[in-house]
Amino acid sequence: MNLNKTRRIIQLGQYAYPLSYLVILIVAYEWPFVGSVAAVLASIGLWMILRSSFSSLVRACDEQADLKNQLVQSQKISALGEISAGIAHEINNPLNVIMQEAELMRINLYSDPTHEEMDELRESLEVVFKQVERCSDITHKLLDFARKRRPVTQTADINRLLLDMLTLVQTETDAKNIKVVKKFSSDIPKIKTDPPLLRQVFLNLLNNAVQAVEGNGEIVVTTWSCDDMAFAQISDTGPGIPEAQLKQIFNPFYTTKPPGKGTGLGLSVSLRIVNQLGGYITVESEQGMGASFTVHVPV
Repeated sequence: MNLNKTRRIIQLGQYAYPLSYLVILIVAYEWPFVGSVAAVLASIGLWMILRSSFSSLVRACDEQADLKNQLVQSQKISALGEISAGIAHEINNPLNVIMQEAELMRINLYSDPTHEEMDELRESLEVVFKQVERCSDITHKLLDFARKRRPVTQTADINRLLLDMLTLVQTETDAKNIKVVKKFSSDIPKIKTDPPLLRQVFLNLLNNAVQAVEGNGEIVVTTWSCDDMAFAQISDTGPGIPEAQLKQIFNPFYTTKPPGKGTGLGLSVSLRIVNQLGGYITVESEQGMGASFTVHVPV
């Protein structure tokens, strides 16, 4: 809305500016005093036009920034929805273990426990604590991922960020019998970035890879560094991307997935985030030969 208003004001200014001075020259030639007054009035008018256009432009930029933030947040919700079944399964497993251990503990406590049964109780408590910690770890990762906040630069381990996101998609990779190969560089330096935003990028790319790979496929996650850049590459053995579509895959709402399987926002939002962090994303793919997305971020 503000962009359209700014455009109209600027269009008005580009015609009003030369026309007003042409009129002033004509008037000043015949009536110098009237021409001087007209020049002052024209200057005031042009100043008001420029001031109004600047204010509208500032408001338009603010609106654009708000829309970008809303787009990132909506894509987070979409990504979480796509993995919700896997997350429910991931949390349900430790809850079932806790239920079984609690039932065993209750049976032993109602009777007069022997020394061996007391040992079993202690072991059951340890199992319960470990499973509760596992659930807590999963929920904290989800909350950290979904939290909407301003970018904050922190020191982060890119290998650790990838491992966190691999944990979230593990249920889906196991269900589809997808082999995940991790080729992490051990000497990659820690980077200064926004960890939650970079996690979102990695999760988007991993989700795309999981959806692209059929059963018994493979996903290879590689990290390395060179000079002042760190790299994270996610490759899959899926059907690949036709050359004609490679230039469009980063466009908002463009998707090659069937209806209901994707919003077409994942790659566009990921690219915007990585650009915001000072890096960029490249893709290599051939139809029938899988795809490789490489995230380049400055150290």
